Amino acid sequence: MISQSTYANSSNRKPQVLTQENNTLLSTKLSQTSFTVAQASSLTGVWNCNDGGVYFIRQVGNQLWWYGQSADGGETWSNVFQGTIRDNQIIGSWADVPKGTIRGYGEMTLRISGNRIQKISGGENFGGSLWSR
Repeated sequence: MISQSTYANSSNRKPQVLTQENNTLLSTKLSQTSFTVAQASSLTGVWNCNDGGVYFIRQVGNQLWWYGQSADGGETWSNVFQGTIRDNQIIGSWADVPKGTIRGYGEMTLRISGNRIQKISGGENFGGSLWSR
């Protein structure tokens, strides 16, 4: 345990002395910091859906994006989705893109369960409801 030490900071200010009292205060502040971490394991990968399409999913932290396309390479439909993962749910919005001929959009809530994702609300005009890898 360091009872006293000196450190230099990046500015031209006079170096400050780190005392045991300041160190305890700093440790207390660090231990009180809270972080929100998504409960789902990484969902990044290629997923199949019961609408016959293939979905390319990318998870970055608690954010999820996908590009989905019909089995004919996206000529019938193709869509994008962006959502936020909270515990075992994904809440987000989707929209068809001009690669296909369908032009839907909306909001959906999905449930993550192991290697499955299931639509639980919204997306009334969205064809798929169950994804697996």
